[in-house]
Amino acid sequence: MKITSARQDQGIPGVYGLLLLDVVSRWGYNDETLFAPFHLTSEQLADPDYRISTPVANELVKHALNLTGETTLGYHLGTQMRISIHGFIGYAIMTAKDITEAIALAARFIQLRLPFLQLYFSTFGPKATLQLQCDIELEPLRTEIVLGLTIGIMSMAKAITGIEDLAGDVDLDFPEPEGFEKYRNKLSSTIRFNQPHLISSFDKKYLGIKLVNADPIASQVAINQCEAELSALGERRRLAMRVRDILSNSEQHYLSIENVAECLHMSDRTLKRQLAAEGTSF
Repeated sequence: MKITSARQDQGIPGVYGLLLLDVVSRWGYNDETLFAPFHLTSEQLADPDYRISTPVANELVKHALNLTGETTLGYHLGTQMRISIHGFIGYAIMTAKDITEAIALAARFIQLRLPFLQLYFSTFGPKATLQLQCDIELEPLRTEIVLGLTIGIMSMAKAITGIEDLAGDVDLDFPEPEGFEKYRNKLSSTIRFNQPHLISSFDKKYLGIKLVNADPIASQVAINQCEAELSALGERRRLAMRVRDILSNSEQHYLSIENVAECLHMSDRTLKRQLAAEGTSF
């Protein structure tokens, strides 16, 4: 029985695997070549409820790097990232009133998509800052996610504002990937590697920029859905805790999944499915 409470074990939405497929397809590889070694399919990954465990995601990224011969795919992941890939969070952000509201929503709901990330937004200093905290250490997964998301935020900001020359300063806490210099002149922001923190800063004048698809009703509908997902996520976390308690307090040396499911008044299939939804397995 493997029940863990660490945020990274809730997994990564399968749709991000499809984003990785979009990238490696530039090198002529198809979904079978990328996913078959991990017994995954495009159909599985398109399921909104499907999540890839972080260890499998890490191996998938390694495989993609080996196929393409690249040292990093972060730039490509970021530039091909569309805000709609982030589900209801993306729709809430896209239809927000302005940049300030969009960032606040991202910070509030980011863990629905990537539960090992936390985003902190501040306007106290001379510039506005976004600080990212990443609670996984698996490589190359951590580097690719952070770099891809950083560049993705730049790309998505331009798309939702309609402004191409948005610029800022980005500090990343890992070494510059080999060959990354060829992408620097394609970015409007300055990226510095080997810094103490994951933090971006930009002029506060951007905060009031109105979004091109601002729609208060649509945004509220999406926010309500995100709130419902947060509530459901809390229920799943509580389920894992209940399973752990049953196993810890049992007088029997071994309990099968059928025994535990019976204690929870559900079928073993339902228990497996609900645990898998947060990247946890029996």
